[in-house]
Amino acid sequence: MNCRNMSNFVLNPLIMEPVRSLYALSTWLLRLAVLILVYIIFFVTLRSPDVNHLPFWIAAGFALFSMLLFVGGFMKKSSMTVISALILAFGCTYKIVLHFAFNQGGFIAIFLVLGAISLFFFSNGNKQK
Repeated sequence: MNCRNMSNFVLNPLIMEPVRSLYALSTWLLRLAVLILVYIIFFVTLRSPDVNHLPFWIAAGFALFSMLLFVGGFMKKSSMTVISALILAFGCTYKIVLHFAFNQGGFIAIFLVLGAISLFFFSNGNKQK
């Protein structure tokens, strides 16, 4: 196409619609991502259980509620998903506050992402779109 014909050529903007059929797959991938992130972050702490120290119990709580978040996806009601997501969001908030207030711990960006995923499941539950 040469320059003279360009004036006759009208670009129609592409209208992109969300792919609703991938919603279920994406929510399951988010649940799986939570499990993997919790495994990566807390594996060392859970490998050598020290029940007398708080970091072990925090790691155990993250592990338990991330598994419950995953299992909650198989339930018809959203209760397990919503409660697990709320507790995970509180745990992420706790870890972020520890980082900023007391300069303890790392993984601040990972806890922000994990907290965002938790808030997503807290607000949506097992909703199918």
